[in-house]
Amino acid sequence: MEKSIKINKSKLIRKYDSEIFSVDGKSFDLFVNHKEIAQKLKSKKPYTITVIIDNLNPKFYNNKKYVEKTKETILLLYSELLHEYFFDEFGQIEGNELYGRWLDEYRPIWKKEGAKKELDEHVIKNELGPRYREKILKKYKNHEKLFQSRTKTRRERYYNLPRPLNYIDWRNPYDNIFIWEENGQKLFCKGGSGSSGGRETNSKFIFGLSLINKIKPIKSYLFLYANNNQLYFIKEFSSLTVPYYDIGSNYFLKRNEMESIISGINLMTWKDVSEKSAQILFNRVKLAQKAKKKNRTISG
Repeated sequence: MEKSIKINKSKLIRKYDSEIFSVDGKSFDLFVNHKEIAQKLKSKKPYTITVIIDNLNPKFYNNKKYVEKTKETILLLYSELLHEYFFDEFGQIEGNELYGRWLDEYRPIWKKEGAKKELDEHVIKNELGPRYREKILKKYKNHEKLFQSRTKTRRERYYNLPRPLNYIDWRNPYDNIFIWEENGQKLFCKGGSGSSGGRETNSKFIFGLSLINKIKPIKSYLFLYANNNQLYFIKEFSSLTVPYYDIGSNYFLKRNEMESIISGINLMTWKDVSEKSAQILFNRVKLAQKAKKKNRTISG
């Protein structure tokens, strides 16, 4: 296979087989380990999709075509200053301990009142206010602004993949989607680097599918989600091809075992895809012949 692919954004194509992204729902099978994944999915036509995520072009940050904008209520400036003064006085550690005791103290009253307001409001009214109110009112002359309702705008970028695949943790620089057939349906799980759970799922599935790939090659598809929220098809691979990043993270295997499992699969790395052109590099873990033969079969 190619050792690298050059991505020229001016020549990217959007045409691809929509069936690739066609799924019925998310799998809720917990899959205890990678061996269970290999055992359960070996005859269920698994394949992978990797979507490399480009950063949204800054010129689209305020464009409702590219981001969903919602208003969120935030603390009054007065309440924010009360907390600031409190932690300035007590520090983070001691302050958290004291604040926690206050929450425990007022929780029974809060429940008795039917939890109609935030529990913190009891602490603000009875503990923080008496301590710092006069100091704040003396320093800030615009009292109306101190008690004025405040909101902030939340911007959530759209991820224009077919439902139900259109959820993404935007901390991820890539989206790994693992798909297979089961009982007449196509199910999926997602892995990535944004959370500990995502990293564990990512590692577990890559190890499990790598075992299958040694016996029967698993197809992989590579896409780019560009800075204009467009999805572009890059390449189809006849054998398992996944990002090198985060493999083994939050799912530990000894190095020799890990390298033995992923030997022979194609591992991708890339640099900043926000450039007009970018390059994706491919590599394979090579082991001695004896080590390669070790995982030729899948056992339960």
